[in-house]
Amino acid sequence: MSFNPLKEKGIPLEKQFRTWKQITQLPYRKQDVDAYTRCRVILMNGIEMEAFAFSHAFARNLADMDLKGQLAYVRRVEDQQQTTINWLNPADQTVLETTIAYEQVAIDLTAYLARHEPDQYVKDVFDFGLLEDFDHLYRYSQFLDLVEGKDPNEILQGKTDVFPGRPTQDHHNDPLLRLRKHYEKNQASPISKAHILTLMAGEQQTHNFYKAHGFQYGSPELREIYAEIAEVEEEHVTQYESLMDPTETWIEKWVLHEFNEVADYYTCYSTEVDPRIKQIWELFLNYELEHLRIAGEALRKYENRDPEEIVGDSLPTPATFEENKQYVRRVLEEQARKRLAPDGAFAFVKDLPADWPSYPYQRVVNADGAPTEQAVRFRMESAGQELLRVDDAWVSRAPEFRIDALDAEIAPNTAPRTADDLISQAPNVAAAAGAKGRR
Repeated sequence: MSFNPLKEKGIPLEKQFRTWKQITQLPYRKQDVDAYTRCRVILMNGIEMEAFAFSHAFARNLADMDLKGQLAYVRRVEDQQQTTINWLNPADQTVLETTIAYEQVAIDLTAYLARHEPDQYVKDVFDFGLLEDFDHLYRYSQFLDLVEGKDPNEILQGKTDVFPGRPTQDHHNDPLLRLRKHYEKNQASPISKAHILTLMAGEQQTHNFYKAHGFQYGSPELREIYAEIAEVEEEHVTQYESLMDPTETWIEKWVLHEFNEVADYYTCYSTEVDPRIKQIWELFLNYELEHLRIAGEALRKYENRDPEEIVGDSLPTPATFEENKQYVRRVLEEQARKRLAPDGAFAFVKDLPADWPSYPYQRVVNADGAPTEQAVRFRMESAGQELLRVDDAWVSRAPEFRIDALDAEIAPNTAPRTADDLISQAPNVAAAAGAKGRR
């Protein structure tokens, strides 16, 4: 990184408001857009939504009207930024298509952050969440094929595998187990802080999107899968936000948010392949440099501290999207059987005690079956096998990652390891599986 963001000059705040036509830009064409351009649009919408939510929470805890006014001014600009970004999504992109893209964001963002995370414990937490989002993509992909007759690679463009991860039915945990150990604010790297805040914002947006749109399908099973996975996303938000130091002051957190937005916009600008959208990232980067300056000045005024103490003098690249297939496969092989343990620890399935706190919760929510397992069963019945998008060397390995191969306790509708097993269990589905061989 060649510049110190705290020394750069952005666009003055009073020049950052725009007209309605400037705010509502034309969307990309879903038939032409690069998969990672779509990912950047989704992520940056989430980054701005987090900035909006944080700023309001901060303002509600403030009596100082000058500082409250600064937040209001910056927040209005960032709200306009969020509108511009979110309106880049086209109207003809269905909820399920957008969902596939959301999970691609989660997988390739988390994998990149884990690969570049300097704190081993934070990396372990990222790797754990990675395998859960990886499985969500696999489950939603079954329904994209069944409901809309579309191949997930129309969205993913072959950059992200569709393959079982840690089975979703086992993602439901006792709430206390999702609480991880937080970093120490005076010791943690600014890179770790940016990574955590970026990922938390992305997962929060995913949760909100599923809650806002999952009910729009008529299929009870599809509505249920959105409900099931949305709850896991809530767990992810809890997990990642718990990594943050709770002793950070409100102004420290404001500086971190603005620093993180600068880092994310710079990363998007540096990696964007669409010239028109690249100009948007550049404009908003220049807006955020000014927002960071304002937050830094507030830190100096109210706490007599320099912002460099919090964010350093260079930028990380947290919003990078690139192919991570080999990394994800390695984590899958090594950690599919890893589970959350008390006190911020991890344990493998074989080492879990009989009174593991998540077992009672899973027995309740999975008592009538797991919607995410039904998705796989439906695809097996319809096409003779589940939908996979992975190279031939890995196709035959899918049964290794079935829930009955991993855990002793499973939902009553758990999909078998293969479609042949399903047919042998229920011969009447043999006719429905006449399309066997469709991958």
